[in-house]
Amino acid sequence: MNRVFLALTCCSAAAATCLAPSAFAQDNFPTKPIRLVVPLPPGGGADGLARIWGDYVARHLGAAVVVENRAGANGSIAAAYVATQPADGYTILLGTQSNLALNRFSFGKLNYDPDQSFAGIGILATTPQVLLANNAVPANNVADLIRLAKASPGKYSYSTAGKGNSTHLNMEIFARQLGVDLLNVPYKGSAAALLAVVGGETQLTSAVVFSAIPFSKEKKVKPLVVFADKRVPEMPDVPTQPEVGIPKSLGGGWYGLVVPKGTPDAVIQKLNVATAKMWADPESRQKLGRIYMVEPTDKATSAVAKATRQDAEQWGPLVKSLNLAAQ
Repeated sequence: MNRVFLALTCCSAAAATCLAPSAFAQDNFPTKPIRLVVPLPPGGGADGLARIWGDYVARHLGAAVVVENRAGANGSIAAAYVATQPADGYTILLGTQSNLALNRFSFGKLNYDPDQSFAGIGILATTPQVLLANNAVPANNVADLIRLAKASPGKYSYSTAGKGNSTHLNMEIFARQLGVDLLNVPYKGSAAALLAVVGGETQLTSAVVFSAIPFSKEKKVKPLVVFADKRVPEMPDVPTQPEVGIPKSLGGGWYGLVVPKGTPDAVIQKLNVATAKMWADPESRQKLGRIYMVEPTDKATSAVAKATRQDAEQWGPLVKSLNLAAQ
């Protein structure tokens, strides 16, 4: 009996010894640099958002955050990469409507499962988009544009950041709801799509406010409507979609943080708390305001999965109808 008791005691001690390092690692996370993988090129609003988050988390948690840009395939390249990384919290994906909710409808096959490959940390921010027109377009508001487009179906084109991107879907939703025929011209990235309008290669585009405002202030483009329910303070004369009779839109999009499935909950919770506290930090909040990011109303870890599911259900049928996967 004593030998049995001794054996059980030794086994229990061994198990505790095996579990202790894992628990210790979670409690002391992070002990090395964190990588935040951004599915877009450097220099845009998403990249700026990632770097503001990284700066704050580095100060708050005491470990460096390295922003790694892996652009391509509407965010799918970055998502597929993060899905294969160790589930330890040290590799994080900046998730978007595209790579988490909509790419499943735009591409024939994904090298990750948007619903099963990741666990959510939280929604990081949201941002509105604005419809811009080239200065040569004889329209100063949405009503003018509708009249022009209906009089000349297919004449007016809009540039997008790529097939199935939010800039594409916002314009497609806009055209369908208002009964106009517009020509989609995809570009490689939002910067190229915006410059196409400035240069007159296309007549229209939908761009995030961060990118649109400098060109609008310099009178290089004409803003016609904000795809949101509230006006943008820096563009006070530009109406919102409800004001011009647009029933609904994709909006500007959201940015969420996710990690590979299986990441310890204690690590996820620590990152979630840090993300929420970022919005209460005056320095970070000021920086976020400069790139026109909006604080999310739901900061729970479940918010990413919720937003993903809602967008997939609401906009999936539209994306399917565009038959983008076959293009």
